[in-house]
Amino acid sequence: MSIGLHCSDCIFSSFSYNKELGKWQGACSRGYTLADPHVYTKPDMFFAEQPRDLVPLTDPWGKEYLRTDNICRQFLRPTDATPEKRREWEMRREREAREKDGGDDA
Repeated sequence: MSIGLHCSDCIFSSFSYNKELGKWQGACSRGYTLADPHVYTKPDMFFAEQPRDLVPLTDPWGKEYLRTDNICRQFLRPTDATPEKRREWEMRREREAREKDGGDDA
């Protein structure tokens, strides 16, 4: 993973500004739950002063995401979103889903 990248740089994330709280909330279309890792109370942890502060804390299967960086392995910059890269990612995701479900049947 590249140091200095954040979910806010990824094509799979989206962010919205909550005017009432004066903070940002993020979502990942790949299923990761984005939150501020320095806040431990719900729902406060799901809001941050800036989008870069929100990182994946839960993976798409509801398990704690034990990261070594601020982004997940499926991270893609907008410039990386070529059809070949998207297909490569989809194949990886399918393989991971099969492994989670108990392996290949073949």
